[in-house]
Amino acid sequence: MKRETYNQQLFNAIVKGEKTPPKKKAPKVEAYESDIQQQCLRWFQMQYREIWEAGLLFHIPNEGIRLGKMGSRMKREGVRRGVADLCLAIPRHGYGALYIEMKRPGGRQSAEQRAWQKNAEKYGNKYVICHSLEEFMFAIKRYLS
Repeated sequence: MKRETYNQQLFNAIVKGEKTPPKKKAPKVEAYESDIQQQCLRWFQMQYREIWEAGLLFHIPNEGIRLGKMGSRMKREGVRRGVADLCLAIPRHGYGALYIEMKRPGGRQSAEQRAWQKNAEKYGNKYVICHSLEEFMFAIKRYLS
């Protein structure tokens, strides 16, 4: 049996003269990936001012929907699916760079992100996934130590 949508339930209640059903609240999202990433960058800016000012930690703008011909142009310019959100372009501990994939709590990598991680690591880079400011702080401190 097909489940009724809220609009169908509301319509049926109005037709029958019944009290309208209460609307279910959407589950509360504790944090958005963008908010966490912004917190992480503010912290990094305060802790590692010289590296920040040198521009060696940066966001790779690979997400979003592009309108018109912008998407095809960006592909020709090198945009790739699955690329990590942030890059710390400093070699440490035998790695060429640190790539950071930001996720909200409970968030998981896409298949494209897992494939890109495998390739980044294959070519000598460190790759981490951070779900919080605390995880980001730990990863940065450990990498830069």
